[in-house]
Amino acid sequence: MIGRSRDLAVLVLAFSTPLLMLPAARSQQAGGKTAIALHPENAHYFVWRDRPTVLITSGEHYGAVLNLDFDYRKYLDTLAADGLNYTRVFSGAYVEPQGAFKIERNTLAPRPGRFLAPWPRSSQPGYPNGGNKFDLSRWDDGYFTRLKEFIAYAAGKNVVVELSLFCPMYEEVQWSLSPMNAANNVNGVGTVGRNEVYTLDKDRALLAAQEALTRKLVTELNGFDNLFFEIANEPYFGGITMAWQHRIADVIVETERALPAKHLIAQNIANKSAKVADPHPAVSIFNFHYATPPETVAAGGPTAAPRTAARRGSPRGASTVSRNTRPT
Repeated sequence: MIGRSRDLAVLVLAFSTPLLMLPAARSQQAGGKTAIALHPENAHYFVWRDRPTVLITSGEHYGAVLNLDFDYRKYLDTLAADGLNYTRVFSGAYVEPQGAFKIERNTLAPRPGRFLAPWPRSSQPGYPNGGNKFDLSRWDDGYFTRLKEFIAYAAGKNVVVELSLFCPMYEEVQWSLSPMNAANNVNGVGTVGRNEVYTLDKDRALLAAQEALTRKLVTELNGFDNLFFEIANEPYFGGITMAWQHRIADVIVETERALPAKHLIAQNIANKSAKVADPHPAVSIFNFHYATPPETVAAGGPTAAPRTAARRGSPRGASTVSRNTRPT
């Protein structure tokens, strides 16, 4: 069965071939601070708060924001106390049922009525996991307050947040719970099957809703320096097309063009290893899941060189390959 499983004690490093070295003077200010970026002198590393940085983390609480029962302060306190400086969180466009993938205490599977999405509830009942259906034409202020408080608390703990904007619908049950499914919203958006959710031509209204969510998140979070965006988690499942991924990258770039800060963009390439071919010019970080870094980086092709990697503590790791190509 295709599905997620828990990552343990993952060491995440940044590697790159600087295909285009941007000038060091191009600092990207976020709230008066420079957002995490690739190091201008050695793009093997990130630079954050004026220091070369390696991101290290352990755990999988992707539902830290969308699950109202989750105490994210305790979680971030624990990361900081253990000397870890990185976490990954999902936006709320994707949610899971209790028991999904046999993950215990899964934060992506909130109890009935405890799911907080970017879109507010409508007055129409009928959401299958409790409460009313969603209205994709409006935003939920409570969600954005909690998201900003999460990232702000992480910033105070010197933790970088990777916000994964979207996720494939691995099985029918995930699609049956998504606010983007027409059965769960009052807008008639999302009349496609689960393998057609992330395309450019199957449901134009759904694409517009995805673009609007991307713009809203990028705009609302522009002031944070401890943040980068991932287009989609594991896009090689569930019919996520490369053209759609490129369009979301375009939306991020277009939105930030009028904003003070420019944040890094990540693309999830593969489980284990795959060659990186013709990447979007705005993508600076390539993510691999369940990777053995020496083999993964070697298989990535010239874009992924130089081939250096490390992992600790688990046979299931995630590696990050970065390159300095973020356009102005």
